[in-house]
Amino acid sequence: MSLRASKFFTILLLSLVFFSGCTIIQKESMNTVAFDPAEYEPGKSSWNDLLADLGPPDQMGEAGSGMVWLYENIGVSEFQMGIRLDYEWIELVKLVHATAEADRVALILTFDKDRKLKSGNIFEWKDDLGHDNAIQFFLVVSSLADADHLYRSPYQLEWGRSFLMRLPEGLNAQWVPELNGKGVELRGTPLKVGQHTLEMH
Repeated sequence: MSLRASKFFTILLLSLVFFSGCTIIQKESMNTVAFDPAEYEPGKSSWNDLLADLGPPDQMGEAGSGMVWLYENIGVSEFQMGIRLDYEWIELVKLVHATAEADRVALILTFDKDRKLKSGNIFEWKDDLGHDNAIQFFLVVSSLADADHLYRSPYQLEWGRSFLMRLPEGLNAQWVPELNGKGVELRGTPLKVGQHTLEMH
C-alpha cells in the first residue's frame, strides 16, 4: 500500500470514529419569509396583497398614521459531540459538548393610512447561542442550546394573555407593544436596552 493510500485510509478511519459521536439538532419556526421587493410597488400594493401572499405577520402595530408588520423566521442549528468511556457503569453515560447558532430573517413592512405599502425591508443575520457541556444517558439526545426565548408561542395565540404581565414588574407601559399595540419588537430582545431600561424586572 502506498504512503498516500495509507494516509487516506487513516484519515477516513479517524473521521468515522470522530463523527460517530456527533449529533446535529435543527429547529425552525413555522414562518418562511419569502419577500421579493420587485413584486410590490410602494404606494400601490395594498396590505391585502401582502396578507394574501405572505400570510398573517408575527406581530403588527401602529406606526404613525399607518401600520407596521413584522415577520420572523428563526432556524437554530446545534452541533453536539459526545464521548462515552467503555468502563463499567461509566459506559451508561456520555460527556457532551454542544455549540449552537441561530440563522435569523426579519421582514418589516410599513403601510400608510390608506393601507398602501410604504416600505419593505428584509434583514438576515446569525446569532451565536454559545456552547455548553453536559452529562447525559447514552441513549438520550437532548438539546443544550439556550434558545427558548426565540421560540415563544405566536403572538396571535396569546392575545388575551398579553394583557396580563407577571408581577411584580415595573413596565414602561407606553412602549410595551403587547400592551399598547404600537410598534414591534424582535424576539429575544434583551431587557437591558432601549426603552426596557426604564422598567424594573
